[in-house]
Amino acid sequence: TINYPVIMAGGVIASIPVLALYVFAQRYIIEGVSRSGIKG
Repeated sequence: TINYPVIMAGGVIASIPVLALYVFAQRYIIEGVSRSGIKG
């Protein structure tokens, strides 16, 4: 049998560093885009 709660917990734990990196880098990404004049 497949233990879905363990798989889901592992997925959440694995995604935390990615989300933290995104939140940290977001200000630099927005600053770079606004500085380069790219309008989307």
